[in-house]
Amino acid sequence: MLLDLYITHWNEEWKICRPGFEMLRNQRCVDWKQVRVTLVNDGGNEIPMEHFEGYPFPVRQVNITHRGIAGTRNWCLDDSEADWIKYNDCDDMFSNVYSLKGLMSGLEQAGSKFDLLWFPVYAEMKGVRYLKAERDPVVLHGKAFRREFLKEKGLRFQEDLIWCEDSAFLSVLEMEIDVQRIGKITTDAPIYTWLHRDGSLCNRPEIRWDNLQSFFRRHCYVAKEFLKRGMMDPYYTMVARIACDAYYSLQQAGVKEDTSEHEKRVWEYLKAHREDLLKCRKSAFDEVIEATNRENDNSHVTKAEVLTWLKALRQKYEG
Repeated sequence: MLLDLYITHWNEEWKICRPGFEMLRNQRCVDWKQVRVTLVNDGGNEIPMEHFEGYPFPVRQVNITHRGIAGTRNWCLDDSEADWIKYNDCDDMFSNVYSLKGLMSGLEQAGSKFDLLWFPVYAEMKGVRYLKAERDPVVLHGKAFRREFLKEKGLRFQEDLIWCEDSAFLSVLEMEIDVQRIGKITTDAPIYTWLHRDGSLCNRPEIRWDNLQSFFRRHCYVAKEFLKRGMMDPYYTMVARIACDAYYSLQQAGVKEDTSEHEKRVWEYLKAHREDLLKCRKSAFDEVIEATNRENDNSHVTKAEVLTWLKALRQKYEG
């Protein structure tokens, strides 16, 4: 079997999932014997199988105990029997009726040459569609992964992350993969459309603070993985990023929760890695600040502000 296509689902209503499944059903020129479609319910409500009647392929629906998105994706890794794995969200979709044909052709042509294949995707937010034509290190859905490579390297999703689990996974994958074994699938149109949905779990305002703390844990995890592999320059840069992003989260993000516990946690980390922070290239902080400001259009963070904040934390917790 060439491809295991996993569609992860929690408690979304059928009306949210239906467009993606309808587009999947309408895919043209696909040998469905080469694809296994699995809908993985992460402890939520099962979608009635009657919705899949008349499909040109069987939909295998699996119910697991609620583990969160990272744990669900790890379940998929353990379950897979195919050469390649691809993840779809239940509220996203293939971009056109020939998307899967283009993906399958790319996988067949890749043979054993590549461990990661990527392709351009659309991102749609509030009715506006953007083209992501580059190999985005955050977009999981614009990629297919060779199962044996993931298994050999022990690449798994961090289950303590409720957010950024995909970018953490991809960051470590980038540390392990030979760049010569990364390929691109070229088609007439992007293969996948990622849809921003205000009601999705990660966009709900009530868990914004949990997301920001998860962002911190993601950075700490990636920094540790750089250090474990002796990749010192990106490690030092990641420590600088932890400082800058923590400043943004605690001072600029406008959260209303009590931030004292998380602030102390951040300070203990930065205190323990103070020497590493000082070993950053002079330009590393500036590069991190520039990235932070590109990602957060409603705020502008400066290096001076971050350093002043670090000094204030030192005085607060060390006297």
